[in-house]
This record gives sequence, structure tokens and C-alpha cells, in this order.
Amino acid sequence: MSSFSVTNNHYLRVIYTGNTDVIKKADRENASSSKLSQADSTALRKAIARLADFDMDDVADDDDTKKTTFYNNVKAFSDAYNYTLESGSDSQNASISKLTKQMKQLSEKYADKMSDYGITFDDKGYMSVKNSAINNISTSKYKELIGKDSDYAKELSSLAKKISRHIDIAV
Repeated sequence: MSSFSVTNNHYLRVIYTGNTDVIKKADRENASSSKLSQADSTALRKAIARLADFDMDDVADDDDTKKTTFYNNVKAFSDAYNYTLESGSDSQNASISKLTKQMKQLSEKYADKMSDYGITFDDKGYMSVKNSAINNISTSKYKELIGKDSDYAKELSSLAKKISRHIDIAV
């Protein structure tokens, strides 16, 4: 069993649209490896796009509603990342396994920078978002980390796209 928790909420359901049957961990046990990898990598790309489109310039220091919305989107991104990592690590497809390792290496490269904002990685590479992250929201820093022009978001989205391309849906 995985060493991360998932928040099954509206934000996660939005990025798993069309694949909501694999959001809950219990439901994932009966899904094929191909189905999980496809759903997870697609959801990860959607989560990255949602964060890239989030207008962080509108997040004022005293705007708790906007901060909470942003935090929930970051948490959904984290959940999709973790599911993609898990399904890719469990895959029998060597290309997907290799791409999953590249995801871990990419995240390790940015781990120190991200930890300053409440996003951390455990020893297996799983991401977590601390509740305190909502208090650390600095629009310019989050744009650097996960905005549409960030190298991390671009590279991670590219890896998720490559995972999708290596899936044999017929399996």
C-alpha cells in the first residue's frame, strides 16, 4: 500500500473527469495498470494546466477564499502526481517505469526550493503539501515553482504526456 494520503474532493474529481472511478484507493485495486497510468498521467497534466491558468496575481494576502482555492488545486496536483508515480512504478512497461524515475529525479532537483513553500517529498518520491502552505502563498514564488512558465511544470507535463503515449490501452 502507498505511503501517501489522497483528499477525495471536488478539485481531484475535476482533474480526473472521465476517470473518477479510479480516484479512491480502494477502487484502484481492481483497475488495470494501463487504465491507472492513463488516468493518472492525464489528470496530472490537467492539474498542471489548472495551476498554470490560475491567476495568482489576484491572490491578495488577505484573500482567504482565493488562497484556499489555490491550496486545494495544489493538493489535487500533489494527489495526481502521487498516483502517477505509484501507477508508473507498478507498471510492467519499461518505458513507463523509466519515465516515472525521471519524474522522481526532476522533483528531487526542485525539492529544496519547493520545501520553502510547504511542498515536500518523502524518501520514495511522494509529494505532500503541508496545511501551512496556504499561509506561505507568495504569487511570484509559486509562479516560479509551478506557474505556466516554470521549468518544473513544463518538464513534468512533458513526462506525463510521454507516459500517456507509452500506454497500451488494449492491455
